[in-house]
Amino acid sequence: MKKVMLMMCLVAGILAADDRAEILAGVKSIDAQKGTLPGSILCVKEEAIPLVAGETNGVKLPVASAARYGRGRIVAVGHNSFYSSDSLKLKDTELFVRNALKWLGAGQIGVYSFDAAKSGILSLSGFETKALNSIDEIKSCQVVVVYPDSMQKAEDLEVLRQFILDGGGVLTAGIGWGWQQITGKSLQKDNFFNRLFGPAGLLTDASFVNRPKGDGYPVEDELPPELNVAKALAFAKNMDTMLKQVNTTLTTARAVMEDDGSDITKEYNALIARGSRGAPTLERPWRSADLAKRLAAVEFTKNWQANPLGEYKAHAGARTYPGMPPKDSPRVEKIVTIDLSVPRWHSTGVFAVAGEPLTVTIPEGQQGLRLRIGTTTCNNTCHDHWERMPKVDMEIPLVQRTTTVTSPFGGLVYIIVPQEKAAPKTPAGSTMDGKIEVTFDNACSAVWFVVGRDSLDDWRRMLAECPAPRGEIESDKVILSVKKEDLLEIKDKDPNELMKVWATVADLDATLTDIPLVRKSPERFCMDDQLCAGYMHAGYPIMLPSHTAKQLLDAEFLRTKGDWGFFHEIGHNHQNYDWTFDGTGEVTVNFFTLYVMEKMCGIAPRQGRMTIKQGEDMVKRWKEKGQTYQQWKSDPFLALEMFVRLQVAYGWEPFEKMFKEYRTLSQDERPKNDDQKRDQWVIRFSRFTNANIASVFDAWKVPISEDARKACANYPAAAESIFVGL
Repeated sequence: MKKVMLMMCLVAGILAADDRAEILAGVKSIDAQKGTLPGSILCVKEEAIPLVAGETNGVKLPVASAARYGRGRIVAVGHNSFYSSDSLKLKDTELFVRNALKWLGAGQIGVYSFDAAKSGILSLSGFETKALNSIDEIKSCQVVVVYPDSMQKAEDLEVLRQFILDGGGVLTAGIGWGWQQITGKSLQKDNFFNRLFGPAGLLTDASFVNRPKGDGYPVEDELPPELNVAKALAFAKNMDTMLKQVNTTLTTARAVMEDDGSDITKEYNALIARGSRGAPTLERPWRSADLAKRLAAVEFTKNWQANPLGEYKAHAGARTYPGMPPKDSPRVEKIVTIDLSVPRWHSTGVFAVAGEPLTVTIPEGQQGLRLRIGTTTCNNTCHDHWERMPKVDMEIPLVQRTTTVTSPFGGLVYIIVPQEKAAPKTPAGSTMDGKIEVTFDNACSAVWFVVGRDSLDDWRRMLAECPAPRGEIESDKVILSVKKEDLLEIKDKDPNELMKVWATVADLDATLTDIPLVRKSPERFCMDDQLCAGYMHAGYPIMLPSHTAKQLLDAEFLRTKGDWGFFHEIGHNHQNYDWTFDGTGEVTVNFFTLYVMEKMCGIAPRQGRMTIKQGEDMVKRWKEKGQTYQQWKSDPFLALEMFVRLQVAYGWEPFEKMFKEYRTLSQDERPKNDDQKRDQWVIRFSRFTNANIASVFDAWKVPISEDARKACANYPAAAESIFVGL
């Protein structure tokens, strides 16, 4: 029997290698449209094949995978835009798709419920393709290109499943993180991709898969066998010290796997049973060797997220993050007014205590709102060490007038007004114009100072009376979410002065990118003990490490010295990708950093981080390396040096005017790709400076077209200072 099993595994391995070689023949690298962040396509069963991998926190995750299922075949990628006409022009993506379609069976190819793929797939020469209007039309096809998560009916999944089992091929995509962010539902239970392809051994989870060098996903001759869950389990079974790769593969997959009684889940469960209910801390983090504990934590999180309205005791990890109020702290009932004309998160001054039921009551007719407990959005499951439990926040729809929820971790509480629900009109059930009242019962009061509403006496009273371990300072521009102990450090200062500084930062960013100073909703900053990506990162909220709270709350420091990191991250939230081309995502963001530094702090670019000598030294090193565009765009500060020289020569006014002009462009006028972005940059900036900026891009090896050069040729020569050292 063992010999038979060994022979079957050997045959399966050879078959998988042959399949991978056929799909990747001649393919060196694939990519999706710029600005996209693909997710992972996990391989659970031995028959599932990782094709192409990217990186997550220093380890690999598959971004493209394949599987045989019944008599059929599946190829899946981690973002629907891989199949668009623009993506097919990138790297060897078109060759990859052609190979995949041939491996899947070719013949009649139908595109069903997949708008993003129509432009690319239907235009491929050499294939017989057509758009399908109903699921019944797949019977006439050998291959179907489909995006399960855009399908409307669950019963259609079974039609597709039978199509594959009977020998059909499916080219597909799944973006677990994006789907979960939009829907707030369970990837394990509700996601159509996972429900359809999970039995074939393919799953999508909430991970991001980064481009290893920021430039496409390279095809490797061999991928680590541990990218496959079945193989990672076999490798981990009798080991005490686990490799990072095994940890990542097993923890990410377990988070979205069904416990179906298979041998794989039995082996998982045996490992999980060796874990404990403890929790990692900053002093005693859980590392790769703590695999059993980590899998037990993932299992707990998976079950909690799949059943968020269950009854839960306080988790041991709650004390580490987000914290617990002092024992015997009072619980209160609180009524909070929510302005429905303001989208996104609304602070409440309420803290849900871990393991204690919180009851939320909304007016009749407002069942489109959502409840969020916890400010952090960081899921640290993929980290090789955990300083806190990896997932501590939760979000649920408020589908009943009264909802009771018990979070095992607790945290600050928010009411979310979805973008599509936000409307400046009086809704049904409101007690005042455009506003409703939400009641919270069995809550812990948190410091929540609102500019224009609260006085200095209110500020001092909150600090003295509100026991929650976290609190917020809010204006209509910016909201700061920090530990209460950090707020106590500034108890004798006026929070209004601090928020004036942050209002200035927000207004300067808005001015440079030309958006209204009156915002639809404020930007948010959140402190976290361990972040999921980078030292800091942009988004909603902007995530910062907890130890930077002192600088975040120091009005005088911010106003006089500034903070590159804070200004950089909020700048990301104001970038316009019409004037940000490939290689400059971490470059054009610093226009905002430098703008705020100069306009608010009085620190001109050459007086701060971008001194003349630093610029000259960077140019010198660049020349020594060969002075190529690839090197230019791989060094954000070298690339920034070119733009700093333009700013020093011509001031901020042409930047302001040009960025304002970009906001007025019609859809037809906006640049469609990086070539057009660079061309429009030089042509528009030349007009606003009355100087030949095409010559600047040429000198700095930034590619532009001959048409762009001709359009700029009649302008006077650009300032000589821009070319020093080149």
